[in-house]
Amino acid sequence: MVDMGMDLQVEHLEQLPSTLLDLLSNPIIADASLQYLPLSSIVRLARTSRAYYNWVLRTPKVFRYLDLSRSRGAYAPLQPRIDNGGHSWRAERMDENLTEDEFHAGPLRSVLNRLDRLQILSDVHVLVLDKMASVTHDLLHEIVTNDRYNVRLLSIRQCPNVNQSRLQQLMKHICRPTRPEGTPRLQGLYYFTDPANDYGGPGATSTASITSVDGAALGLLPTSKSRPRDNESQWYSPSGRVIQHGASIRTSWEETLQACDGMISFDAVLCKAMYQSVASGLHNASIDIMNAKPGISTIATIALGPEGCSGCGRAPEGTPVWGESDITEFPLLSPPPFSGKLIDAVRPPQHRTSSAKHIPPQRLVVSCTWCLINRHCDSCHRWWCTACYNPKRSQKLKDLEALTANTNLSYLPSASELKSSDGKGDSVKVFNGLCVENCLVGEMMAGAGSNGMWA
Repeated sequence: MVDMGMDLQVEHLEQLPSTLLDLLSNPIIADASLQYLPLSSIVRLARTSRAYYNWVLRTPKVFRYLDLSRSRGAYAPLQPRIDNGGHSWRAERMDENLTEDEFHAGPLRSVLNRLDRLQILSDVHVLVLDKMASVTHDLLHEIVTNDRYNVRLLSIRQCPNVNQSRLQQLMKHICRPTRPEGTPRLQGLYYFTDPANDYGGPGATSTASITSVDGAALGLLPTSKSRPRDNESQWYSPSGRVIQHGASIRTSWEETLQACDGMISFDAVLCKAMYQSVASGLHNASIDIMNAKPGISTIATIALGPEGCSGCGRAPEGTPVWGESDITEFPLLSPPPFSGKLIDAVRPPQHRTSSAKHIPPQRLVVSCTWCLINRHCDSCHRWWCTACYNPKRSQKLKDLEALTANTNLSYLPSASELKSSDGKGDSVKVFNGLCVENCLVGEMMAGAGSNGMWA
């Protein structure tokens, strides 16, 4: 028995990789390790061996995810040396014929050209360019239309030189009905959310991952699997406002998202589900806003959580349900996934429940500001459908309005007293953005005797 065990051990040892290159290039090990390695580490490893260098360049998955948002080589004012040899952007920027767009895009274009010369630019499926001044309209047009790029997920959040109007026109153009077959290649655009939230939380890494390749510093941050996706739960929990775009006014992004529907996903969605079922309870101001753009949905800015109406528990008709609805109906979650696949970019977190046996499907219950006037609590984010509570049927709203001019807390009527004397009106559930049963009294008590709301 001992001899057999020894034979097995020897046979096992003989099957181990004979070289470090064999180990690192093993498909299973490569898939498990590359997503945690910054580009600087990959480049340093490649420099140790010509064989490994060749393997890195001919393996597409190595450069599938590229984050240049913290790359020093993409910021010209901070680098005295932009490009070594060949095409010099430093000399080009002195040309009097150089446009402002070309001047800003020069450093980033130099980095991308270097990747193209290495024949790895087409391997990049996820390109992160957040907060970069080098991102311009001409460069974006090239990234989403030129055949040398194969970017599926593009993140350009808070880039100061991106023109919104021209970006909207570009998105509509690549999604036009007469577009070439097989286009657009772009499947998702991150633009609305805050990239600062991508790297927070316990266990998150702050590594900038900067290296120098022929004078151009390329950075690759650890992937979404190695850091928490803090933004993912915002859309699927009662977190209130999740984005600012379209929260207070209607914008032309609404037409853009509608034109790209089913072709390009964004880190925002339209208020389609809520919009259809609340006409009977809309505030007059909301009706005016909706009528300003008939047939065009507003942008959903408020996340209500998957639990549904506080009265009946139902979600609005047309609410996307994960596993049942098309994946293009869900917003992109931050940060972009390492895999570069749209399904991984929109996959919601598992629905938390007290029952381990029953895990309900994840519902995306979101709304715009105007659909929820007088039916949503800004504090606890409870909300009511128009079947359970229609503010227009409330007969006692004037009683609560009188409270704004009254400092006597004992004047606050109870929930049972806030019904019409004839019994036909609904109880007032929301006043001044707070639910009467839970948050309004607490807010009044917190402000009493101080400089608070009700002092």
